Amino acid sequence: MEESVKQRKLPSADPGMLIDMGNELLQMGEFERAIELFEALIEREKGLTFKAKAYNSCGIAYAELGKYEKAIEYFEKAIELRRYLVDFGARTYFNLARVYEIVGNSKKAKECREKGEVLQEELYHCWVTQSDTLE
Repeated sequence: MEESVKQRKLPSADPGMLIDMGNELLQMGEFERAIELFEALIEREKGLTFKAKAYNSCGIAYAELGKYEKAIEYFEKAIELRRYLVDFGARTYFNLARVYEIVGNSKKAKECREKGEVLQEELYHCWVTQSDTLE
């Protein structure tokens, strides 16, 4: 029987590489293995950027497995760390909106989608403003 990722040494010490490996597992449909990797990374990692990414990706894996309450829990943890995400949590809000739609909570889905759209718009304006000053 295969040892779980939590019980054995992680395949790499590089958290960025572990995030990439976990995302590859997601792409291959290996959701349980991805969850094990992301949860082990969350447990071990001190860097909040990697932790935020792992929470979001773990939420995706749980959603794919139909474990929507767990998915919501992990997306909300990622949102708590949203300032450490490249898009400030916009994609996480969209992921959360999708899960709320699936479970039939259209009000929460709409709220999350709107928050994601606002963040996306703010990020766009931030990049446009910065690129204007670089000319």
